[in-house]
Amino acid sequence: MDGLYFTAKAQFHQLATHISLYHEDASPTYRTLGEACLQLAGLRPDRFTFWNVPNMSGYFNKALPLDIHGGYVLVDEAAVKAAAGTYGVLRYAYLAAAVRARAGGRWRYDFTTMNAALCMGVASGFAVLSVGRRRWPLMRRRPVGAIAVGVTTCFVAVVATRLLLRAMGAGITHARNSNRRALEKLRCVDCYDDVARYTEQRKEEVEAQRVPQPQPGMPPLPEASLRQFERLSALQVQLLESNLCEIRLAKRRANSQLCDVHRGLRDDEQYAVSAGLPIQSADVALARERARQLPSGG
Repeated sequence: MDGLYFTAKAQFHQLATHISLYHEDASPTYRTLGEACLQLAGLRPDRFTFWNVPNMSGYFNKALPLDIHGGYVLVDEAAVKAAAGTYGVLRYAYLAAAVRARAGGRWRYDFTTMNAALCMGVASGFAVLSVGRRRWPLMRRRPVGAIAVGVTTCFVAVVATRLLLRAMGAGITHARNSNRRALEKLRCVDCYDDVARYTEQRKEEVEAQRVPQPQPGMPPLPEASLRQFERLSALQVQLLESNLCEIRLAKRRANSQLCDVHRGLRDDEQYAVSAGLPIQSADVALARERARQLPSGG
């Protein structure tokens, strides 16, 4: 669950406590959508528990408070409905979470990168120890010192490998691949339009963010914090721009395909009442507008 891993330690415990105390069964509409997205991602819905956690968004470091952790699908239904705005964005959020769960989530990424770093560290330590004992008599005369040098080299290599993987953007690449797979599974031009509109809004919000001003009488923020804020904002904008490009490519490959919900909304405005899915009034209005534009576009 990426949102949990990105929170601070104290906030993580607060969020976990909040989930354990205030969770309730998910509503039938959100459960139906979650099961459909899990099946589309290649997972078995019967192995998952669907929870609605009211007010979870207050502890959650995500724009959409929805994610999958272990065998639990966690969502703050009231907050995610207001944040998503449309069915297409909500469906994409479920699919993205399901794809990440299918790929092992943040845990598998940390497990893989940490083991790679440990392998590099162990190999470096043994290499220094082996070469040093052959070429430097001092290391043969002082075996304890030679072992200490090998252990130190191993530790330094592990830290350096972790920093190198972070600098190379391995985590960003992993996130982009998961996002690309989720977009490919949408296969609906109306969903792509909803996600593109939401992504553009998020980009504008991030670009409009400013460094929080200190309270009167408090010292100004350190220069390192300002630089980190600017770096993270630029990285978010870069990822959102990349996401927009992926959405355009996926929409072009979709070739006018529609999901069952958007096809039903275009054919019958009353479909939203009988569908049993979290369809909002904005979806009905957008479907009516797209249906009017269809003849002129053809």
